[in-house]
Amino acid sequence: MNFAEKLRTLRKEKNISQEQLAEKIHVSRQAITKWETGNGIPDIENLIAISSLFNESIDSLVSEEKSLISKNEFLYSSRTEYDLDSPKKIDFKIGTAHEVIIEKTNDEKIMVIAASNKLSYLNQQVKVKIVEDKRQMDVIVKHSSDLSDIAALEHLFILVRIPVKFVADMELNSELENFKVRDITFDTIEFDGKAKNVFVTNASGHIELNTNSNLKVEVNRVKGKIDLNHFHSVSKITFAEGQNYYLKNAGRFTRFVDSNARVLSGKREKDDPQVETDLVVELNGWKAEAQIV
Repeated sequence: MNFAEKLRTLRKEKNISQEQLAEKIHVSRQAITKWETGNGIPDIENLIAISSLFNESIDSLVSEEKSLISKNEFLYSSRTEYDLDSPKKIDFKIGTAHEVIIEKTNDEKIMVIAASNKLSYLNQQVKVKIVEDKRQMDVIVKHSSDLSDIAALEHLFILVRIPVKFVADMELNSELENFKVRDITFDTIEFDGKAKNVFVTNASGHIELNTNSNLKVEVNRVKGKIDLNHFHSVSKITFAEGQNYYLKNAGRFTRFVDSNARVLSGKREKDDPQVETDLVVELNGWKAEAQIV
């Protein structure tokens, strides 16, 4: 089934109308009609909302449609591919961008796609350099001098697709609005820099978020561990329905609180101690707070 057919089927299985679905994901009914009649597909934010609501991976929702970026939903794009033959630690230095997405591919090439609807000289303004040795690969996304950080922060999207059998440790250094990890199994992803929003969907592994910026984190069908390594910052974490988790407070003067600012400690979504915990969320650092909303 294509996306339109899957959306109609999932909505009817849940016995909700188009109007109710639109209200749940904060779009118009006309948007639902357009998607269900095959006249368009949602952007990434709405795909995540639909994925969370119906407990379906993004990959399964759009299995007949390629990635939004690779399907040329953007006006301008450039693509860099590089063959991999063994697992490597991959160090991404991307600088400033609006959004970085990391996902898997079944190919044997690492793929880096830069995309935008505004940057008409993208091919000249954004260059990807890949340097490899036996154990490590550096992926460097460089901006030309005529592309300002402000323009990149507003208009530059980067999609990174990693061969599923070569996924190992990854490190990303960047300044972003959105950082997304989806439909991928890995050892470790370490993020250093600034971000406003982090979305982790249908993923398994250890994620370290090393940032002093205030974060909004959304978690859906994730196994492993997420470390929030913060200093004097505040985060808000949203867990999808059915996501098991355990909160571990490990830093100095750090704490988890609920939506009413009541302190939480070692909280499970389900109180039964026999229930297996899929995910541990650990708060490290100094004078940091994370609110579960």
